[in-house]
Amino acid sequence: MFRPGSSHFIGLTGLTGVSFLVLLFTADQLALAGVALSMLVAVFALLAWYAVLSRDGEVSPAEAVRTTPTAGAAAWPAVSALGIALVAVGLATNAVIVLGGVVVLLAGLAEWMVLAWSERSSTDEAYNRGVRARLLHPIEFPVAAALGLGVVIFLFSRIMLAIDKATGALLFVVFGALILAAGSFFAVGRGPRRLMSAAILGVGAVGLLAGGVAGGTSGPRTELVEAREEGHYLHPECGAEKSTYFDKRAERTVSLRASVSAIVEIRDGRLGAYLPQLVDRPAATLTIPRSNPTTIIFRNEDGVDRRLVANLGVKTFEDGSTEVIQECTQMTESGAEQALTLSIPKPAPADAPYTLTVAGLEGQAITLVVP
Repeated sequence: MFRPGSSHFIGLTGLTGVSFLVLLFTADQLALAGVALSMLVAVFALLAWYAVLSRDGEVSPAEAVRTTPTAGAAAWPAVSALGIALVAVGLATNAVIVLGGVVVLLAGLAEWMVLAWSERSSTDEAYNRGVRARLLHPIEFPVAAALGLGVVIFLFSRIMLAIDKATGALLFVVFGALILAAGSFFAVGRGPRRLMSAAILGVGAVGLLAGGVAGGTSGPRTELVEAREEGHYLHPECGAEKSTYFDKRAERTVSLRASVSAIVEIRDGRLGAYLPQLVDRPAATLTIPRSNPTTIIFRNEDGVDRRLVANLGVKTFEDGSTEVIQECTQMTESGAEQALTLSIPKPAPADAPYTLTVAGLEGQAITLVVP
């Protein structure tokens, strides 16, 4: 009833199915083995169905006379198999790999089906290739260009992260000059250019790949590694001294003043808080709504650089260690102003109120009341 090929795939389907059932009822965790066996069952079942449907590829003598050219070799079956493998691995590891596998599988199957259809469009191989090109080139070329551009950007970024900033700027100038020179040469030159173009592009691709691999393996330059480990730009540095990173390019004025809750000013060594509706009467305390963003403008009229610091209590960790919670402005020059936005989730303890102080100025504070 079944031909040898069909019997072979049916037997493999039954064997892998029984193996999967045994694993399912005996193993506590299926993980990768269970996913792999289930995928094998599906693949062998699909192949068995196709073998039965096509009668193992046998044709009758009347069908033996071909009217279409022989199908050529293609890599799309291998690409589809790679997509199936990625889906199987991703089911046991990471959802991102599953998504990538599905994309690869769908792309491989689409290319494979269009290729099979175009090869049987006529007896003219050139016409068949043209049919496939008209259908898929409007999709393939933009996708290939986007992928190629992404690879170039990634490799170039590895190089720029590994080298010094000054060297990176010089490298941009050199690369731009080379690209301009090459484009001008091909625009005004005469004679065969295909070989020369291929040689230049090949050398550029090899150089970019080598530089990207070298930059990726060596890692970012030292200052970037330190910034990532210490978080220069992720946490405020609220001391009285000017910070190298946090105070870089400090602002001098505040543009948005529509939702300002208070103005804190230091003048002649005296710290005072003023409400927008009572600018002539300093307040000793400021009321801050709980869990709502509140903006306070700090104005420095003291003659020296100052920064406003919000002291928001102490955080205790499970191991018993503590951390002082502070928010602050950048170092504010004399005559300049900056905004400090606070969002306080809970009231302060009775014995340790929240306060606004100026770094380096002792004995003066404004109490923050959080209802």
